Amino acid sequence: MTATNGIACASVRAAFGSYLRAANGRGAHTAVHAHLTTCPACRDAWNRYRWDQASDSPLLRELRDFLDEEFIPYLDSAAALAETWKLADPRSAKEVAAFFRASTAYLYNLAIWQASGNRPDYVSAAIPALLDHRVRTVLDYGCGIGNDTLPLLEAGFDVTGCDYDSPSTRFLRWRLRRHGLDVVVVEPGVDVPVADALWIIDTLDHLADLDAALGALLRRVRVVVCEDLTVRRGVSGKGFHHHRPAERIIATFARYGLHPLEQPAEGRAVMIWGRSSTVAASPDPTRPVPAPPWPAAASPPPRRRPPPVGPR
Repeated sequence: MTATNGIACASVRAAFGSYLRAANGRGAHTAVHAHLTTCPACRDAWNRYRWDQASDSPLLRELRDFLDEEFIPYLDSAAALAETWKLADPRSAKEVAAFFRASTAYLYNLAIWQASGNRPDYVSAAIPALLDHRVRTVLDYGCGIGNDTLPLLEAGFDVTGCDYDSPSTRFLRWRLRRHGLDVVVVEPGVDVPVADALWIIDTLDHLADLDAALGALLRRVRVVVCEDLTVRRGVSGKGFHHHRPAERIIATFARYGLHPLEQPAEGRAVMIWGRSSTVAASPDPTRPVPAPPWPAAASPPPRRRPPPVGPR
């Protein structure tokens, strides 16, 4: 095989397992990412590898059942997203919303990211802080197919979803019915309920104007959870992402009185934000930890740090 960006294709493909789990160091991870963005053959191999890793996942079986005869095995959802975005060429906020309301490629993208094990376990990383700060109600903004909605609900939180009516949220509602669960899913900006915590994972970079989209929510919530902004987010190559440095997002949250809470290094799949009163209530080692809202036998799996970059 040939070499691209100084890395042989064989070496890149041999590293797929550690790349999937973000287990190779940051430098190696960045090198593999750079190779995948410039080598179509390895990009195709990476797509097939993730599909194969997802093959035994209950989530992938649910996706197959949901789509039935329309299911497309091995669809490269990232390439499909980029191509359909280019063809649609949405310019206004209304056109962007219409794109996501119609996107089946995004449904596949969210499902394979989770089912392959490529997506960090954000819920397990955040639950200790949510419990410590007495969070009971959560607004999952950008809930998609429910990758976090369902585990948050099953962990005992009162969850409301927020996203466009789309193939992704229709799949979420189908999954909820299948599991005997019920969650209200509202459209962004339409009667969005007050919650203790705003859960906004992999969504900040989709918003053209953070103040316009989130200002009303940021004024009311006590806690905000987002992905770790201190690592480079894998949003390159897709025109619907808005690139912002972490410092700009931090400054935006600060204007609403929200500041990062201290977390152990191993918990940094997410960043947790709180107000001054919330920060003052940070964990006290002498205070008993509140009982988790799930059975001991169902405790969340170990946390995993997210990859610094990585095309989906």
